[in-house]
Amino acid sequence: MARLNVSLTNEMAKKIQDSADADGKTISSIITESVDLYLHLKEMGLSRSRLMRLLNYFEVVKAINAVPIPNILLDPTLNLALEKSKDKVMEMWCESARVAAEFIKTIEPDVRKLPEEIKEFSNFTPLGKMELKNEGDDVEFLLIGTGYSIGAAKVTAEAMKCFLSVYGVGDMQEMVSEGFAKVTGKLKQ
Repeated sequence: MARLNVSLTNEMAKKIQDSADADGKTISSIITESVDLYLHLKEMGLSRSRLMRLLNYFEVVKAINAVPIPNILLDPTLNLALEKSKDKVMEMWCESARVAAEFIKTIEPDVRKLPEEIKEFSNFTPLGKMELKNEGDDVEFLLIGTGYSIGAAKVTAEAMKCFLSVYGVGDMQEMVSEGFAKVTGKLKQ
């Protein structure tokens, strides 16, 4: 086995020692596992920052208790629910979007900087496109692949408006069609 000298700050060395003690491992095994993980992530094309964003995404998913639902099940279920109680369905999706926005706001509180987070999160969703744009006070949120039905797109647009409202966006307009939802608005000063 190769031996290397590694320089660490005193603070990092203490953290590694504390982790090793807590896990019943040696410092050497902690460092070996860490390097192995780093190399594995690199082989997968993942950087540390991308991994951290992925973990943030999973925290958002966990915070809203999201579960993957096949689109062929989601669209018909949404449409049945909309037939029974459109207002209640819209209210539920709106509340879920607010919870997600409040959590994401802890990661990125400024809507002007949110497009990068949204771009990263989009890599982990089945959507064809998820994009947030800011130009001055104008905000545009676009989702493509939001379900096949107009009902699913309307529900999605409502959730998008509720999401943006948490960031102080108002005067919102929506455009929807099958599989497409776009919400535009103005950032309130």
